[in-house]
Amino acid sequence: MLRQGTCFLVAALAATKVTPARADHTIVSVKGLTISGGLDIGGDAFYLPNTNFGGGSYALHKSGRYTRNSNTTYGELYGKPMLSAQWDTNWGFSAFGLISAIGSTTLGDGDAESLSQTSGTPRQVTLEDANGGIEIPLRIAGGHQKLIIEGGRQRFQVDDGFLIGKGTYSSGDRGAWWYAPRYAFAGPGVIKFEADSFRADVFMLENNTNNEQDRGYDRPQTKFEGFDVTWFRNKPGGKGGSVYEDREAYVTLTYFHVRDANISSTYDYSSRADRNGMNVAALSWGGKPIPIKQLGISKNFTFYGDFVAEENRHPGNGYKSVEAYGMFFEPGYTFSMLPWKPHIFYRYTRFSGNKNPTGTVKRGYDTFFLYDGRRYTYGGYWPGEIVGMYLAPLSDLEIHQIDLTGIPPVHLFKKDDELKVGVHFYDLSLIHTTGMGLKASTNRHISDEVDFTAEYMFDANTSGALAGGVAFAGPSGRALAKSGVPGGEPMPPIHGTAGVMEAYFYKHF
Repeated sequence: MLRQGTCFLVAALAATKVTPARADHTIVSVKGLTISGGLDIGGDAFYLPNTNFGGGSYALHKSGRYTRNSNTTYGELYGKPMLSAQWDTNWGFSAFGLISAIGSTTLGDGDAESLSQTSGTPRQVTLEDANGGIEIPLRIAGGHQKLIIEGGRQRFQVDDGFLIGKGTYSSGDRGAWWYAPRYAFAGPGVIKFEADSFRADVFMLENNTNNEQDRGYDRPQTKFEGFDVTWFRNKPGGKGGSVYEDREAYVTLTYFHVRDANISSTYDYSSRADRNGMNVAALSWGGKPIPIKQLGISKNFTFYGDFVAEENRHPGNGYKSVEAYGMFFEPGYTFSMLPWKPHIFYRYTRFSGNKNPTGTVKRGYDTFFLYDGRRYTYGGYWPGEIVGMYLAPLSDLEIHQIDLTGIPPVHLFKKDDELKVGVHFYDLSLIHTTGMGLKASTNRHISDEVDFTAEYMFDANTSGALAGGVAFAGPSGRALAKSGVPGGEPMPPIHGTAGVMEAYFYKHF
């Protein structure tokens, strides 16, 4: 099963409008030229009793022998030094550049997937950002606009990353599978136009794939080009053209075409086709779109969503076409008049799948460059800290999710720090059990899961969290746990529950 961990760091930083890749300690400042440096560090620790409902997590050794971990314990560490430069020229534009690297490791048993991707204490130092560009201010029709041309290895996202947000993965020998601190796409680059209520990008990018580093678990190497167009309403004083969190409400149209792609050695041919030639279109929206003041709707009601359609008439791998989709709808409400200002949302997510695994039309959804989203530290697009993170596929899947969070009026170490507590519930089911290789008679329910979280933000540069949860297996969950046991290994007893306890921290210097 091809999965990738969540980077909660990004969501935590995004909540404070901080760009994760910034290097903001000035080293040199002379005649319009500023050179700055910075360092990010982060770490996490996990204990997963009754891993995968008793199926366990298996570490593969070079000898071909497996070691089974029934109660998985692991930790991760990473560091990211960065150096940036900006030159404000005398010709009405500025030039900029950024270079960074990431060193990371996984300790202990490795991640808790059925076949662990990060066992054996992997560690790696890799290049992350290496980009440069120019920014040109414009004044069209009395407005404020700017044109940005940026080339090289760079972070790029559309909205909060449901379709495009992550160009590099952190599995295999790279380590740090859950923290997943790598994001950059490779060039050629992006042309951005940012205005007061309009934003557009034209991009030609590729993901950074290395199956030698990632032990064959990396995503297919994918070269793609396309565009996105966003209309938005700013929050008071906001800059929604460049800062996603500053958009009061927005709607975005995205399209891209895959001009070249290979096939990863672990890509599941029964549910996925070759990406080469794929056309992908999406309509996404979010924020506070309804201008009705009664019941505080214009102030407190939010509605986010995304619909992605995938089409390919020359998919390869024995398929004649690709016709797949992914979507979510998320209404929410903040009770701003109550203590703790509780926010509740319900999210319905659906990823299409194949009913007939031997059919000629591929309907299994391809998540492409998904990452866990910028709006929430917990409660993102990976459905749960136990089953959604390690066992369930992100194709042929239906998710009912309810999140409730609140901010208690307490300050632990200073007057403006923040503590947020939350409860997160997930109900997961397959759409077609046969599409995942299970018997047609198998009940499609995978699991119910509830997670409890406490997130602490000391300031924009320092944050951390504690979480715990329990999941209850359904018939398809038990079947998936059994299917994850490597061939030739004895089948362990499969149980009805699994758990997790975890912690993470982040610090920017």
